[in-house]
Amino acid sequence: MRRPDCPEPVNRLHPMNRTNCQNIVWDWNGTLLDDVQTGVDTLADMLCRRGITPLTVEEYKQTFCFPVIDFYRQTGFDLDKESMHDLSTDFVESYEKHAGSLTLVQDVPEVLAALHATGKRLYILSALREEELLRMTREYGIDSYFEKICGSDNIYANGKIDRGRQLVSACGIRPEETLMVGDTLHDAEVAQALGFRCVLYAGGHNDEARLRTAAPVIHRLKEILSFV
Repeated sequence: MRRPDCPEPVNRLHPMNRTNCQNIVWDWNGTLLDDVQTGVDTLADMLCRRGITPLTVEEYKQTFCFPVIDFYRQTGFDLDKESMHDLSTDFVESYEKHAGSLTLVQDVPEVLAALHATGKRLYILSALREEELLRMTREYGIDSYFEKICGSDNIYANGKIDRGRQLVSACGIRPEETLMVGDTLHDAEVAQALGFRCVLYAGGHNDEARLRTAAPVIHRLKEILSFV
């Protein structure tokens, strides 16, 4: 039986092969940016301030989901006493304290360069604030690889299906020619909603067992080259 938090497998969509994959839509946090431990440490700070036991990395990856308000409820935050705005502000401020040592996931520059050299059109679709997303991709020196970098206009991490539809429309993306690469079940949900194929990276914010219910799983980003 499929777990209730898992979407239908996206592999039931149209077939894709090397010749018709023209677009690759990337998630950011946990897929291109290696920030799982930062997320766990940030959450631990927030929980400890409220007298709640922090999650281990394994527990976090087994629980994390979108919209993030649902994750907060499952983790023990009292949404009757605190607003999502207050929790989101707390998260952003706490995250910044732990973000000094952030790096890209291994192989990211090489993989992006290889895909760009073959003429693939690359995009980012993220729940992160777009202003912050643009700043970070510039700082890491990878912004020039992307046709468009698409983030959120708020700090609430509600999800990115609607923003994805805007990306598809604005850029004229053909779903049957598009592969999404992410690290959570929500990325599979986004791919399903937009008509994309999907591959999920096991080194991110959800554990491999959950990911395998929804899409093919890779352990190194350079494996994506075999899908396109």
